[in-house]
Amino acid sequence: MSPPNFMKRQLVKIVLAAVTLLLFGACERGETLLSIAAGSTGGTWHPIGGVMGSMINEYVAGVRVNVESTDGGVENVRLLGTAQVDIAMCIAATALNGYQGVAPYRQPFNNLRTLISNFQLGYLQMAVLETSPLRSAEDIQGKRVAIGPPGHGSIPRQKEIYQEMGISFEDFTPIYLPFREALQSLGDHRLDAAVMYQSPPAPALIEFGVTHQFRLLPVAQHYRERLERQYPYFVSTVIPKEAYGLDSDIPTVATGNVILVREGLSEEVVYQITRAILDHVDEFRSAHPTVQNFQPEMAVLGPIVPYHPGAERYYKEVGLLK
Repeated sequence: MSPPNFMKRQLVKIVLAAVTLLLFGACERGETLLSIAAGSTGGTWHPIGGVMGSMINEYVAGVRVNVESTDGGVENVRLLGTAQVDIAMCIAATALNGYQGVAPYRQPFNNLRTLISNFQLGYLQMAVLETSPLRSAEDIQGKRVAIGPPGHGSIPRQKEIYQEMGISFEDFTPIYLPFREALQSLGDHRLDAAVMYQSPPAPALIEFGVTHQFRLLPVAQHYRERLERQYPYFVSTVIPKEAYGLDSDIPTVATGNVILVREGLSEEVVYQITRAILDHVDEFRSAHPTVQNFQPEMAVLGPIVPYHPGAERYYKEVGLLK
């Protein structure tokens, strides 16, 4: 056996042994091991998932949580629906699509349950360089636009947004890239625009602004009004100028984001997880500026899929649900 192959096999053995010891130790302690499907490391969901995992580890006895980086909401719903993870963040409309089994899904995931029905809003943020000739979101026809990583939950929503503008994905070149890579390509003039479908301020966009001057493209009022009439989950809003030090607020549209759990989790575990988050709401708010205004009442606003019995029990106990 050659030395490199021998070393590689020894390394694999060491890693497997470490994982086995970790799992064995958790089993010996009687712990329940759970995983959270968060977003990409350049997005807002990953740090929120990290804080949520730490809160569960600290406040829920007998439960240990691992936070996983993913491509976003569409993948998160699929992972949860196929029981590969236990908790997932996604756009509310994507959760509904997964529960009903409509595009982009080929089957319904009836095991999706709501933990928190609205923890933040995801905004359409379309960034261009300061020198770009593009002036509004509908100007993307014929351009190269990064729309997020493959499987990101905003992609179906973007199709709906552009459709109301009379634009399909065939009318421009959609580029599927993680947010930081998309902004790097924008800075290198390989893209005309890059979409951050997140709550502002988006970490990757703040970093980008340190070395590049950029603008955000507005969505015209009549398009925002059309979207609100056509789809119940869109809201008309603005990206506050303070988020990125811009000259003015940027009119755009947003959709609510939800935290889901597997139906198969025990009622008691989900009850304790819900209580851990809502009883320590200030700690949850500290996870990211996009959730600093989160209020317990938001947790029961407009659930898209049924509540998990454990979450419902908590909300009734504290008077948020009747």
